[in-house]
Amino acid sequence: MLSLIDPRFECSICLNCLKDPMLTRCGHRFCSECITTWLKRKSQICPIDLLPLTIEGLFPDNYTKREIDEQKVACLNTGCDVTIPLLEADQHYASCGFNKNQINGDADNLCPFHLIGCKDTIKNKSELSNHLVMSVHRHITLLTKSHIDFMNKFQIRDGARSKALEATQLWDANKDPNSEKALLCNLYERIVVLEQSNIEKDKDIERLNQKNTIKDKDIERLSQMVNNLVVEFAQSQNAISLITSITSNGVYIWRFENFMESLKSMREKPLQTRYYTPGFYTSSAGYKVCGRINMSSDNRNLSLFIHMMRGDYDDTLIWPFSGHITLSLIHPTNPMQSICLKMQSSAESEAFRRCSFGNNGNEVPSLNPRAFGYTEFVSIDEVLQNGFIKNDSIVIKIIVECI
Repeated sequence: MLSLIDPRFECSICLNCLKDPMLTRCGHRFCSECITTWLKRKSQICPIDLLPLTIEGLFPDNYTKREIDEQKVACLNTGCDVTIPLLEADQHYASCGFNKNQINGDADNLCPFHLIGCKDTIKNKSELSNHLVMSVHRHITLLTKSHIDFMNKFQIRDGARSKALEATQLWDANKDPNSEKALLCNLYERIVVLEQSNIEKDKDIERLNQKNTIKDKDIERLSQMVNNLVVEFAQSQNAISLITSITSNGVYIWRFENFMESLKSMREKPLQTRYYTPGFYTSSAGYKVCGRINMSSDNRNLSLFIHMMRGDYDDTLIWPFSGHITLSLIHPTNPMQSICLKMQSSAESEAFRRCSFGNNGNEVPSLNPRAFGYTEFVSIDEVLQNGFIKNDSIVIKIIVECI
């Protein structure tokens, strides 16, 4: 059945077709039941990239759900010409009259572990039960080899995905602890525990070997490297202290310094003077955006906008951007006086479309010229008179959330 599923429609937890797909803020899709159960049983992290995740950070992916509903697949069983909806393929495949792997008491059948190398054939359910009990050690060995081969295959392409697969609970064994699924689940969990233990032991052995082989000149060289790293770290800390903006998962804190001088420049040349934040991402592989502030045309208000930017992951994203944007002017001493305005993206607006190719057909602009926001976000008098300025700086908070 897995061969029928397009990778775009595969849940990374149950490895089956997405059912009621949910989209995380970090851009990954799971079955609604799978990710909800995961968050309840595990710590609050995404199974793929291990970023913090809560149930409130999940959104229904109706676009993908419609795509799955439209998918039709042919039955894998030789001789069966039925075409069924993708979501019904599991049910049909299990009950199909052409399924040679059904235990019916007449025909020879393959062991449930045949896909990983067990060549034994089973004639009835009683023989199947005996076979599973007597061949536990052999099945564990086959599972271990298959698991290691599988992880090696995907480690280079996607290390984060391999971690998620190692931690995945593929079966709900609590419903029937004596079922075949429970046996598979227990075997799989034991393999994962043993493998992690072996990895830790290998690391300990490697560290001991390194300690035994290091010579005096190596120690001196390492000491010099440590000293260099300390100096570089101190320099980087000094540089970081000069950077007053912070970005994280679609949240940007903009500490706008030298505000009075910048305000004077905006008043003198309102149409030519604009200030931008550096580009920041909505997630580790999300949309890239930036903020902009300038004087309004009446020279009495500050305008605040966001721009979509050319990002490293644009090819993998759905356009136009869809989400919520929150713009806030933070009061330094009284949070109740902070100004916070929230808006919803518009699919019709050019501001949320992907940066298109330039006139020569080759260059892509780094910034969408169309912006989205408020031309009269806050009056200048309110900023000057209500204590928003501290140490000649104002603080603006921008939150961009995908839906």
